[in-house]
Amino acid sequence: MTFSLKSNFKLSEKRSLLITADKAILYQCRNGQVDIAYEFSSDEDGREQFTRCLTETNRSPIYILVDIVEEEYRQDVIPHVFGADRKSVLERKFSRLFRGTGYCYALTQGRETEGRKDDKVLLTAITKPDVIQPWVELIQEQTIPIAGIFSLPVLSQRLLKKIGAKGPNILLLSVQSASGLRQTFFRDRQIKISRLAPMPRLGSVPYASHLMGELEKLRRYLNSLALISNEGPLEVYILSHGEWLNELEQHCRDTVDEKFFLLDVADVGVRLGLEKKLTTAYSDTIFNQLLLDESPKNHYASTDETKYFTLHRARNGLLAASFLLLLGSMGLSGFNFLDAVSLKQQALDAEQKANFYQDRYAMARQDLPPTPVEPHDIKTAVDIVDTLRHYKSSPLPLLKVIGGALEETPKVRLDAIDWYFAVDPNASGELNSRRKQSVEGEQIERDPKYSHYHIAVFRAHLQQFTGDFRGAIRQADELVKRLEQQPDVKHVKVTKYPLDVTPDASMSGTATEATASDDARFTVRIVLGVTQAQAKTTVRHDTFTKLGVERQIAAYDIGDTGAWRSDSRSLE
Repeated sequence: MTFSLKSNFKLSEKRSLLITADKAILYQCRNGQVDIAYEFSSDEDGREQFTRCLTETNRSPIYILVDIVEEEYRQDVIPHVFGADRKSVLERKFSRLFRGTGYCYALTQGRETEGRKDDKVLLTAITKPDVIQPWVELIQEQTIPIAGIFSLPVLSQRLLKKIGAKGPNILLLSVQSASGLRQTFFRDRQIKISRLAPMPRLGSVPYASHLMGELEKLRRYLNSLALISNEGPLEVYILSHGEWLNELEQHCRDTVDEKFFLLDVADVGVRLGLEKKLTTAYSDTIFNQLLLDESPKNHYASTDETKYFTLHRARNGLLAASFLLLLGSMGLSGFNFLDAVSLKQQALDAEQKANFYQDRYAMARQDLPPTPVEPHDIKTAVDIVDTLRHYKSSPLPLLKVIGGALEETPKVRLDAIDWYFAVDPNASGELNSRRKQSVEGEQIERDPKYSHYHIAVFRAHLQQFTGDFRGAIRQADELVKRLEQQPDVKHVKVTKYPLDVTPDASMSGTATEATASDDARFTVRIVLGVTQAQAKTTVRHDTFTKLGVERQIAAYDIGDTGAWRSDSRSLE
């Protein structure tokens, strides 16, 4: 026997192994069709050839189909339970009915109509596991996936739909070259019992006579068990071919209790989608093709026997997922590539436009008279001037607050005021530092309701001072309290008292009474908040800061004539 090693691998490739009492037949598949069959005897030489075949052919999964005499069927009922309870009930049934075998299967066939409405089940088992275990062990030694171990009679139930059998009592007869005559009875299209009888070599005995004799034996057995329903006759479906089919037509006569349907194996193969026309009376290919097409749920194989098939399916799932991810990545990469090409083209167009306008600008600039300042700097200066024009501020609100407090303290004489307008309540009026803080130690927090601040530092003295410095300090504190009571006053503080009373200060003077020329001078810093509604401009602060202007400063001196002199400046 010669085998050819297949190096290619396909996810859809399958194989089936038909095991009988004295041989095994391995069916290779090609494009979903049963194509090649290798036959192996059950002796040591046959098993060595089977091992060689497994090593030299592809490693696709194997579906094991069993057609042996040592398969029993029992009708029973079990409680209508699920999960672990059902498994436990079935294990007790199997251990009592089928001893010494682990190849057991339960097929649910409806429920009873009365009482507890228990489940009707067909319990099947391979009572002689030694027939199939050697073949299974050889497959496991090669770590080839076993998809399951399946019963040919149970699988034949799926053939009824293919051949159009719909009666209440159906008897299916088929001849397999490896096993013999298989007779399976179905009640309401559910398997009830099956019998395997030896079949002589075709041509050695009258084919139709022998088959009808075996049929009569089974019919009498069915009558003894009262399995045939009274709702209709026994419909007998026989699969055969050629001259044997013609011979059967002469012996099969329909009666009230029996109706015969003779089916050509070749026609059944066409219904199953076989491209190669069958020219034999044997149905081996029919059942193996049905097994590979249907891929039913496992019947007899244990978890340990199907572990490589579980890994095989997981591998195929990962390969499929990887392929889908690859396709998705390629599609996404294609979209990204198209976007990149589009953006690249837009960038080239923008660059061409920029170069075009840059050349135009350079040509237009050549005709202009030379200027000592670059146009960009001129634009910045114009923007600053325009912003200052729209951002003018007046010290009048602050002077009203200070004037109201001085009106209540007539002894205080105002000497000078330094005023500036800023967005920071801690800003100072120093021109040499844009962000120098005016208050040492204590920092004033910005209030969200104020957009700007009027800040003033004014110097004053007390008239008709008699040398009472304690009273002068009290007068300065009273002025601060009156200022704090004014609306929108954020902060008021005396920065310099008439007399420095700190611990590290030194004092000197005479014991004589103070003269009229002596005075008590002090300095006060006041911060007045300005809300957005009170502001005279809608210019945003970030634009104002970007232009380099943060506050406006004005100094006012009061001379002997009482006239105001102001100096308005910016920090730049």
